Amino acid sequence: MVSSNYKDNEKEFLRAMVVKFCFSDNTELAFFERLYNTDVPTWEKLAEDLKPQLIENTKKTKDGNDVDVVKLLRDRWDKKICPDLAPIMAKDGYQLNGKNKWQVVRKWLIEVKYPEWLKEKQKLEGLLQKLQLLTISGLWEELRFRAVSTNKMGPVIPGIGITDLNMYTPHSNYRHTIPAGTDIKFEVQLERPGYLTLLEKGTSGEFFCLSPSSLFAPYPNFKEVSKVLLPMEGASVEFFELSCEPGVEEIIVAIAPKRPKLDWLPKPEEEPLQLQGKHLQEFLVYFEGESDCTLWYTNYRVAEASARQ
Repeated sequence: MVSSNYKDNEKEFLRAMVVKFCFSDNTELAFFERLYNTDVPTWEKLAEDLKPQLIENTKKTKDGNDVDVVKLLRDRWDKKICPDLAPIMAKDGYQLNGKNKWQVVRKWLIEVKYPEWLKEKQKLEGLLQKLQLLTISGLWEELRFRAVSTNKMGPVIPGIGITDLNMYTPHSNYRHTIPAGTDIKFEVQLERPGYLTLLEKGTSGEFFCLSPSSLFAPYPNFKEVSKVLLPMEGASVEFFELSCEPGVEEIIVAIAPKRPKLDWLPKPEEEPLQLQGKHLQEFLVYFEGESDCTLWYTNYRVAEASARQ
């Protein structure tokens, strides 16, 4: 039975499922359009309607001028969508057998996934209403509350503790106090591959997105579990220069499977973004809705230049 509000939310829901199942290009097109256009009776008619987009997407990888668009559309279902979804659906008691498999997928989505999605959507809408009442400092505290305090990231000072030909030796215990004006790098011990977003609350009380950005991390998409150093190779600067204003610097790092869908994240050629309240609101809502992400928090003190660790 189709929920009474399903049609009102159908486009948004199907787009969310595209993201959830990591479909793209013609696979995304085949998934969304077949499930959304239920009144189109045949694959041939649907393929004809989608022909320009199917061909354009195909040109990204090969010559798309001589393409059987009907076969292409059906292949996306037979060779990608159904094999990907079948194990997940089987756990819920749905079997992809026989003809019209897309109708079985639609039934499963409406009966199982849509109620889950709608509940999460309503939860996030409630969270957003709450967040809209907070100041930017309150939003940061809310984000800090959701992040896990960790000793797996922190500042290192190049040239201190050199024991080999490397520029520096990373410390397992990061410095908790660093003299103002010191050049540092920031190390993150990744426990999983992923896209690294780094937000900073500086000693001035201002907030910035440092990664991604042209200055520190143009392409922070790391393919392996490793120790990551920022600024990364290829960035515009070699070090972070700590503020000359004493105080506490706070860092929140998000590690996600891919670049978060946040329109305001700096592009590779753009400088760090000074964050406003609306940015932190969207950041909180986005990561609250993404279960496959890691949020870490740490801080360190910036002391008068004469201070030592």
